[in-house]
Amino acid sequence: MMETNQKTGRLVRNTTVLIALSILAAACVASETTNNANTGGAEGTAAQPRMATYSCGEDGSITVENLGSAVRVQGTDGASIDLPAAPPTQNARFGGSNQAIVLEDGEALYMVAGKPTLSCKRS
Repeated sequence: MMETNQKTGRLVRNTTVLIALSILAAACVASETTNNANTGGAEGTAAQPRMATYSCGEDGSITVENLGSAVRVQGTDGASIDLPAAPPTQNARFGGSNQAIVLEDGEALYMVAGKPTLSCKRS
């Protein structure tokens, strides 16, 4: 019984990671296609400030530091992680092995494998 629960837990965790990465990849393709058509190839999102705090409602807040080709995210648990741009040529989507963040129009969509996705607003 315990072995079945562990296998199910791993399956759920792996599926969550794959879904999050698929969403991130789909957002990259759709956003780049739309932006290139509307702006002649320039990125259509406003520049991310050097430091920004995003309120995630009852889940707390996250802090995002713009490092240029990456961001440093301090999550709701206080832990920090550096996430590179994904793909490297843009400035709104960042991701690593088990975390991703999309920054657009004063909002942040923060995804961590095995946890619910957080929808946050810049405060």
